[in-house]
Amino acid sequence: MNPLVTAWLQASDAFAQTVAQIPDSDFDRPSLLPGWTVGDIVAHTAALEVELSGEPLPAHEPDWEALPHADDLFSRYTEIGVDYRRGWTPSEVRAELAEAFATRAEQLTSGPQDAGVRVMGVGGIERSLGRVLRMRCFDIFLHDLDIRDALEMPVPELGDGARVTAGLMADSFGYVWVKRAGAVPGDVLHFVVPDWIDAWVGVGEDGRGALVEPSAAQVTITMQPLDFVRLGSGRRGDPGTATIEGDEARAAAVLAGLNVAP
Repeated sequence: MNPLVTAWLQASDAFAQTVAQIPDSDFDRPSLLPGWTVGDIVAHTAALEVELSGEPLPAHEPDWEALPHADDLFSRYTEIGVDYRRGWTPSEVRAELAEAFATRAEQLTSGPQDAGVRVMGVGGIERSLGRVLRMRCFDIFLHDLDIRDALEMPVPELGDGARVTAGLMADSFGYVWVKRAGAVPGDVLHFVVPDWIDAWVGVGEDGRGALVEPSAAQVTITMQPLDFVRLGSGRRGDPGTATIEGDEARAAAVLAGLNVAP
């Protein structure tokens, strides 16, 4: 089985277990995400998995003036599925989530395992299966964390879904090194997340950041997995949790630019 399918199964199962622990009364608790309650996060996750299973987005037009947090095309798209489900009971949202996860699990385990195969992603955009699964692991794991933070529950297991999430965040290292820290050809960043990431990032003659072979680094940053995930997703991240060697100003610029979550 494709490891990304395995990661999605782990992330979705962990999310479902979190949702099963939420009392009905806590579905209306505000989350740290602007405009969304805990129940909205569950509804959002269900809505995207329903869409990916093949069902069209509901024909629903929210009252956008009442939803000022949905202020761009992407957030408005995702808000449609959430707003459509506002007013549903917690039991109804839980049931839809369980059915959507079961449907997707069947589709993913019985379908193509080649990460390069083209499939329909969120928003009707064709992407590689690998890209869709990485984005879904990212979204599901982080929203599991959002719910647990809102309800002061322990953090979710840092399993396969969390590792995929961190890997997706690490894809931005080249951009951050060049655009945020002002790196030029010859400059090297070494970023370490123990057991997860050991990335050496340089700058090509074209000015783009890219992975390179290990060499002398101007900056070395080491972060523990949960600290990295929080900082890279803008979720209670603390740059002070990083261990820095080398140019501290550049390291600070990298850490300030790590948030890649929409």
